[in-house]
Amino acid sequence: MRAPYRVGLIGLGNVGGALARRLVDDADRIADTSGRPIVLEAIAVAHRDGRSAPAPLVSAEALLKRPNLDAVIELMGGLEPAHTYIYTALQSGRQVITANKQLIAASGPELCRLGPLRFEASVASAIPIVETLAETMASDRITSLVGILNGTTNSILEAMAQGASYADALVDAQRRGLAEADPSADVDAHDPAAKLAILAMLAFRRRIEPSQIERVGIGGLDQTELLGARQRGFVVKLIAAATVSNGVSIEADVRPRLIPNDAPMARVAGAMNAIAVEAAHAGTLTLQGPGAGPDAAASAVLADLVRAARDMPASAGALLASLADQPAARITPLGLRTPYPAAT
Repeated sequence: MRAPYRVGLIGLGNVGGALARRLVDDADRIADTSGRPIVLEAIAVAHRDGRSAPAPLVSAEALLKRPNLDAVIELMGGLEPAHTYIYTALQSGRQVITANKQLIAASGPELCRLGPLRFEASVASAIPIVETLAETMASDRITSLVGILNGTTNSILEAMAQGASYADALVDAQRRGLAEADPSADVDAHDPAAKLAILAMLAFRRRIEPSQIERVGIGGLDQTELLGARQRGFVVKLIAAATVSNGVSIEADVRPRLIPNDAPMARVAGAMNAIAVEAAHAGTLTLQGPGAGPDAAASAVLADLVRAARDMPASAGALLASLADQPAARITPLGLRTPYPAAT
């Protein structure tokens, strides 16, 4: 068996904790899959006092200075200081693995140009969509993406369709750990817009600025609208969608839409995510799975870590790096009728 692959972890929140447990509890299986042991050398946290962990707790600055690390895993989230940490790790020749969707959407192309950056967990947690678009479907021509990319809002809308008010559904989602104390990234559609930007860059090979994607959140919906839609044979879902025409003209937006009860997207329940990819040769492919939760996200991070330990190419990162010098594409909204009628 090859020499151990040594990693440092920045962030020991829900996802970081789940990953650390996997690296300890499933160490033998992971080593068999990777062809070498994966050793967690250190964990960076903001406050170390009184915390227990399966590796030494250090500052992020101290972790990045350790000379023996092969890879750094960033799971703290946010734009800064995460950007600085990833930049520093890549500049020093380490591979980097992250679940940071906002950072990849905003700065992925520039960061990926610095070195191997892997981000499978940045979109739809356990659903293997990132490397699928970058590698498996690389030779096809993808013309559209339609997805439910936010499990929090999907859960809230489902509860409202069953009679709960928006306020009560939101509080329940927060109680169950699906929504943050500040839920604006989810309910105002910033989160799915960032994920859609990442997917569109991989699918269409164009530089996408996430702020150019029109966003309509779910805060303007009330219970009567969802109940009325249900009586007419529809469910309301927050749909992220993008299309490209002639490889040039891109239309994209995120907004609540009316989905017929017999459509596959209508049956995506709770915190699940789903993504339908329309390709010229492969046809329509739909991937569905857990889109939220620490174990689901950690599984995607671990998949990237195994790829890194096996010296597999960072295909999605290489693709984004190729877009770094492109100007951002002009994005126009899909509008109120396509791919499904708007709910508001």
